[in-house]
Amino acid sequence: MDPQMRPATPDVDPMVTAAVKNVRDRFGSEGLRDLMALAQMELRNAEQAERRLAYDESANTSSGSLDAADTQAWLAFTEAEPDR
Repeated sequence: MDPQMRPATPDVDPMVTAAVKNVRDRFGSEGLRDLMALAQMELRNAEQAERRLAYDESANTSSGSLDAADTQAWLAFTEAEPDR
């Protein structure tokens, strides 16, 4: 197996495994390719949001205050439509 195609953790959540198998069983290889493409987009969005939040947190921590709306900011950022 290609090292880049291995799960990030050895214990994949059963819900993730079930989701992939459900897509495979219902939509075949084309559905799996679509799932992978969408997952890659979501991965980029989530990683970008994490970097942004980490940067914001480090900036807020240095000033001694933390924003109580971090969860709402995370949700708003990750649910926003990506620029196309």
